[in-house]
Amino acid sequence: MAAIMTRQELKSACLAMLDQNAVEHPAGHQGKLAARYVLRSKVGARIGLMFEKSDKTKPLLWVEHRFLRDLVHDDIEFKVYPASSLYQADEPDEKQSYGRHAALKSMRDLAHVDLVRLTTDRVEQLRTFLTHLATVA
Repeated sequence: MAAIMTRQELKSACLAMLDQNAVEHPAGHQGKLAARYVLRSKVGARIGLMFEKSDKTKPLLWVEHRFLRDLVHDDIEFKVYPASSLYQADEPDEKQSYGRHAALKSMRDLAHVDLVRLTTDRVEQLRTFLTHLATVA
């Protein structure tokens, strides 16, 4: 039986896996809040990834929705962020806000497309996501 990992141990293991399977995004990592990556699929597709590594959040992986559409289902905690909902105010008199994690704004490949944010609760789950992404066109 596997030992239960703390949130920080899980994030460290996920970051190590991302470091092994992807390269740092041209926008670079964002200090203590987010790690930005590019993963190349086996057929050469360039897939942007952002992993939230803040102590205050669960391990969250942001990916363009079209790449994980077939993998998102009931036993995976996820939220879809459609591009059509960007820059909308909650109230009529409020200022419009970006509506996503600010670290995504500098990632041109992810900033304005449909995204899915996956909650990673096991290292094996991240491995499944990365294995799937490696096979997409």
